[in-house]
Amino acid sequence: MPIQLTQTLKLLTVLLVTIFIVGGAVQLLATDPYLAFEYGKASFPPDPFGYTQQQRFILASTNIHYVRAHLPGDELSKQFLNGLPVYNPREVSHMADVQAVFQSVLRVWQAAVILLILLTLIFWKTRERKALTSAIQSGGLLTSGLILSIALLAIFGWQFWFNMFHLFFFRPGSWLFSYSDTLIRLFPVEFWFDGTLTISVLSLAGGLLFALVGWRGKRVLAEMRT
Repeated sequence: MPIQLTQTLKLLTVLLVTIFIVGGAVQLLATDPYLAFEYGKASFPPDPFGYTQQQRFILASTNIHYVRAHLPGDELSKQFLNGLPVYNPREVSHMADVQAVFQSVLRVWQAAVILLILLTLIFWKTRERKALTSAIQSGGLLTSGLILSIALLAIFGWQFWFNMFHLFFFRPGSWLFSYSDTLIRLFPVEFWFDGTLTISVLSLAGGLLFALVGWRGKRVLAEMRT
């Protein structure tokens, strides 16, 4: 394989490894088990307006299912509790935006998985295995460094990080709600702070694991040549 093509595919692999690791961590958080884990924490704040823990979990689980399963837009607006709509129109509109962002991230992650498999086969078939292991190691290190920086920013500048994240993905002001609105009651700021740290920890662990696998692969290839 030409050197320039090898370097290009190697760089692409590095980026895809990062997308794969971080995207995988995000997928794990959008699940009922994580929701149950978060709600089950003794430090998780109770709803100040009267939702029981069971009501909260059921509503939040339905919300997450709406986002993951790409359900119709009126799915949330049809939800009622005690004869009243669970969500107001602004909340329904925002969740439609969240669904669109999540589905886009999911498609990018799925494409990254497919491309990683194809690139691995290409490197393996063309005997560019050193380039493959080097790319895996570099991708792991890139992920670890990037996530560590994001985690530190979230810890020491949470409000700035939270605002910048939402401004990047959503229309200004569309994600701001009253403390009495359902979305805030289901997903208070503690939920997002814990979620950010959890994604960071999972991604950091994944990055270090990939870096170790890549490093070990390089060592094995070097030993095979001697």
